[in-house]
Amino acid sequence: MQRPLLPFVAAAAFVLLALAAACGSSDGAAGPTPTPFGSAATATPSAAASVSTVSRAPSPTPTPTPALDAPLYIALGDSLSAGNGASDRNTTAFVPLVRAGLGAGMALLNLGKPGDTSDALLQGGRLEKAADEIRRRRDDNVPGNDVRVVTLEIGGNDLLNLYTAYVLTGTCPSVTESLQRPQCVQALRDALSRFGPNVHEAIARIQAADPAVPIFLMTLYNPFSGGSSILDQLGQLSLEGQPDSPFPEGLNDMIRQEAAATGVHLVEVYPLFKGKAFEYISQDLIHPNDAGYRAMADAVLAAMAQAGVQTTGGT
Repeated sequence: MQRPLLPFVAAAAFVLLALAAACGSSDGAAGPTPTPFGSAATATPSAAASVSTVSRAPSPTPTPTPALDAPLYIALGDSLSAGNGASDRNTTAFVPLVRAGLGAGMALLNLGKPGDTSDALLQGGRLEKAADEIRRRRDDNVPGNDVRVVTLEIGGNDLLNLYTAYVLTGTCPSVTESLQRPQCVQALRDALSRFGPNVHEAIARIQAADPAVPIFLMTLYNPFSGGSSILDQLGQLSLEGQPDSPFPEGLNDMIRQEAAATGVHLVEVYPLFKGKAFEYISQDLIHPNDAGYRAMADAVLAAMAQAGVQTTGGT
């Protein structure tokens, strides 16, 4: 049986507000994940009570310094790479599932940071750490220990700022009203215009460290697809665009264009979650559950296999 629509909308609004308050900056311990340009629904007390602890989820076990004698997988991103929403962020989220699919000898450096925007990815030091590790392994003359693959997912928290500033306040409550109000149009336009150069710069820095390292760039999912129609429509607008509007292309279109322009490998996550709000999304209504993360991992591993990366054939 599907969850009732109105409690779903109310709880979603509360969860995003709680996440933004507790973890909106890149310094938060358990920040938000990719979130569409959402809905102006107001939380009810019962909905608030049911999700009031979501922002206090435990942090994943810190990734130890990877062994220098093993090949390495580097994950870059936000709370999706960190595994928020999984029953065990160290085993059932997409990054550890991808690592398992790459074989028992693969080391992992997970640099996913909950709360990171594309700005924070460039400025927070994690991108530099990834590039330094790539260069170090490339030049250390140790056979078989190079960085084999990099995954990159980013951009959802760029949109979360719009949700808290414009949607929860009632300024931009629906697609129709948002497209009619100049401040709403400008806010989304500004977010998208910042995202494009940021993801381009992130890829350029990784490729500068070693142009031969395969990069797998992921599109973002809409957690409300198949749930609240208001949230779903706003997610579609920001992620996939809408014809005959100021946004014929959304953030995912920018990701696809960047992958084509830079020669990195595209992983299409968005289609996997279409209509799956009640199947692939965790109880916090935003992050994937174990089934959603497995779908993501399978898509990443399939893209890697197609690119010639050796995998075990499953997770």
